[in-house]
Amino acid sequence: MDAEGVGRHRGRAALVLGGGGVTARAAARRRPPDGGGLPGTVAGNGTAGYSGDGGPAPDGQLAFPADVAVGGGAVFVADHANHRIRRIDGTGTLTTIAGDGLRGFAGDGADAVRARLGFPSALVVAPDGALLVADEMNHRVRRIDPSGVIGTVAGDGSRGEGEGDGDGGPADRARLNAPCAVAVDATGRLYVGEAGTPRVRRIDGDGVISTAVAAARWSGGSTAADAGEAFLPAGLAVDGAGRLYIADPEGRRVLLLGTDGALTVLAGPPDGDTGATAVDWGAPCAVTVDGEGVLYVADQTGHRVWRLADGAARVVAGQPDPATGEATASVDTSDAVVRAALRYPCGLAVDPAGRLLVADNFHHRIAAVPLTTLSGDTEPVREEKPRSDGEPQREREPEREREPQREPEPEPDRGADSVPTGDGGTASAQPARLLVRQEVGLEVQRGQSELIHVRVSSTDPWAPGRVEHTFTAPTGFVFDGRVTGAYYRADRTVLPGGGPTGTVGNDGRSLVVTDEPRLNTPGHPAAALVYTLGIRALSDAEPGRYTDGSAVIAGQPGVRLKASVLGDDED
Repeated sequence: MDAEGVGRHRGRAALVLGGGGVTARAAARRRPPDGGGLPGTVAGNGTAGYSGDGGPAPDGQLAFPADVAVGGGAVFVADHANHRIRRIDGTGTLTTIAGDGLRGFAGDGADAVRARLGFPSALVVAPDGALLVADEMNHRVRRIDPSGVIGTVAGDGSRGEGEGDGDGGPADRARLNAPCAVAVDATGRLYVGEAGTPRVRRIDGDGVISTAVAAARWSGGSTAADAGEAFLPAGLAVDGAGRLYIADPEGRRVLLLGTDGALTVLAGPPDGDTGATAVDWGAPCAVTVDGEGVLYVADQTGHRVWRLADGAARVVAGQPDPATGEATASVDTSDAVVRAALRYPCGLAVDPAGRLLVADNFHHRIAAVPLTTLSGDTEPVREEKPRSDGEPQREREPEREREPQREPEPEPDRGADSVPTGDGGTASAQPARLLVRQEVGLEVQRGQSELIHVRVSSTDPWAPGRVEHTFTAPTGFVFDGRVTGAYYRADRTVLPGGGPTGTVGNDGRSLVVTDEPRLNTPGHPAAALVYTLGIRALSDAEPGRYTDGSAVIAGQPGVRLKASVLGDDED
């Protein structure tokens, strides 16, 4: 898929994933009564949405945070699906510093809060205190100066194609292609990773842009380092010596670009480059370096953060490393790292308080792991149960939905879990462990239509062939037959689904969706699939919250679907 397609489908996914209709009143009703948030949480209450400015950051809502950065005594968050940049000051108060919440491009030369962004995906604080933002679907890098004024430092807004994109000229007149990563060195030299045309651009102090690293098909005939055929610079970081680290989920590697321009593989899969640290991870997508030169890597599809030092790698947050055969740590371990579960971590930063901050994408929060516990030998990481959302037990999500590692899930129907062999037959496979959940709560006024989003994710390969999913609407709602699908990949791009079809029955109360889903399969590394269904609140529905809907994916045990009918006096 070309970058324009990536952008288009990422844009649609924001409507799918961002919930598109969370009112301030709805957000306030869902806020935890004590504002405590998830354990080890710096920002985000675990529910996708937009709220909380002016209050404690753990009580606020984020929507699929893509990155986190630290500087000037504050923490900054790329609030991806909200098209905003959020700030957490030294008192822990959350505010919005850029973006009006609408996708678009506007506002250069004025107050950043009134500007428009297009899925901000990466952040870095420059030596002069300015915040640099990878404005991904605007194909630009924006700069927010300490006074709050926003401008563009790279990209003219048109999509780059790999040739004739402005190398050797002013960066603000060059073309970028879905910038997804940024890093800056001590001199202010800026590095930009692009997803659409896999390459790393460098912008020197004079504002001139060039290509530093590129996939093989783009590096020929230039001075750029050749990163090979499989390459995607999803995460960047620079150490004190000016060396550039590159997280490459496509090649499952972390690359190191030396100050002499030499590119080496620092870490990768066990069957990879000789001399590299062997790490059996899924999709390394973000990197950061602490003051001691220790490297931390977010493994997005492995739901872990790794620590690389002295040629060794170990898991320090998220699911334990299965290769070590380690058991989970005891909850009584006083010096253990934060035992919080991670779901698709995609951004990292180290703060002055000695914490590793993690953009915990699917948990809609910024998590924190104290680095003081990571320097010595610690026990393996144990997932921690998310906090209650303050609702009665009967209305909470089933625990197996939130923590598949803590509680084994029922096996799916084996007939719906065979893997195509390519010759028209099927080969038996171990049942995939699926995590199925409704993404973002719904509140709909009587007679109005909305979209309900059901996410199916797994760390296992899943290719059941053509199967049926059955959805039942909560009381007071009916399906209107609309159904689309979108795949969420490790590199944070979103691809269209395979064209699911829906059949409405039972006067709209039921919907049967036929599809041929694929997760974590060769050539299709997507780890999550979101089904978006059109739903309408009946004009005579009784206002209230209903939790009796259901989603049955490929014959597996169903999970509940929930929605609220608002009265005429509610918004």
